[in-house]
Amino acid sequence: MILILWLLGILIVALTVRQLLKSAPTNGKPFLLRVVVVLVLLVAAAMAMRGLWPVAMSLLGGLMIYGRPVLQAFGLWRQFQSMQQKQQNQSTPGANSGTMDTATACQILELEENPSKEDILAAHKRMMAKNHPDKGGSTYLASQINQAKDLLLAELEN
Repeated sequence: MILILWLLGILIVALTVRQLLKSAPTNGKPFLLRVVVVLVLLVAAAMAMRGLWPVAMSLLGGLMIYGRPVLQAFGLWRQFQSMQQKQQNQSTPGANSGTMDTATACQILELEENPSKEDILAAHKRMMAKNHPDKGGSTYLASQINQAKDLLLAELEN
């Protein structure tokens, strides 16, 4: 009986979130999704207090199926991605060494050797438009792009 309730809980929550993601207008999705998540969490807490742990866990499992949209609705997806990026950088030796040469800087900004100041600034603007953290890009890539621009501009001044 509990197994049936557990499966039914997962199915109901997953289908509810799926239907909401399909049918809600784009500008209202985050708000509606937040409301649904809060309601599911309240119901899960009430079920857990009544001793129905399997049902409470199934409701939470239904939310986990749509983890990314739920995290995006609460503005937590970018934080999750940045944590993953930091872990990858720490596990990759030399990925965060802090030293950069001119050839690497030109490669990061997709420039030929000996670029002009205008070329550097235009390439920096173009690359930051693609990779800015506020637009879903990586903070690591943005810092590398900024470091490449600073290095190339400093070399032009010398």
